[in-house]
Amino acid sequence: HERKRAKEMKCPSPIHDTAEDTHRCYDGVVELLLRHRLQHSPGLEVMIATHNKESIEKAVNLMTELGLGPNDETAHFAQLYGMSDNLTFTLGNHGYNAFKYLPYGEVDEVVPYLLRRAQENGDMLSNVGTEVTLLQEQLQKRYSFE
Repeated sequence: HERKRAKEMKCPSPIHDTAEDTHRCYDGVVELLLRHRLQHSPGLEVMIATHNKESIEKAVNLMTELGLGPNDETAHFAQLYGMSDNLTFTLGNHGYNAFKYLPYGEVDEVVPYLLRRAQENGDMLSNVGTEVTLLQEQLQKRYSFE
């Protein structure tokens, strides 16, 4: 939908050709913003909204390299409500500013966004098993009568 719309508007497509391109670009922008904040713009805050575990790990490592603690007001992490709860929980449990977000707006604007998220994060479905296992372990741990 967005590629077609961009073509109709005679604009370049806002969508990268591959997931790897998307991740590389995203990681680069996060790094650029965090470094820019430290050098030039102390009031800048960055919302690192991704379901990509590797991108989160890169951001956390970069924060450490730059001397930014987990609860530093510079960086916040977010995942779409209902997705990657294990990442959000782990970040929050380690003191990082972690949030869930819920998109809203006109249907013709929100649906393409959600569809793109589902397409880009298709590999996340392989992580569903991990999340179910983690949930089962916690339930057993909390409600076991041993």
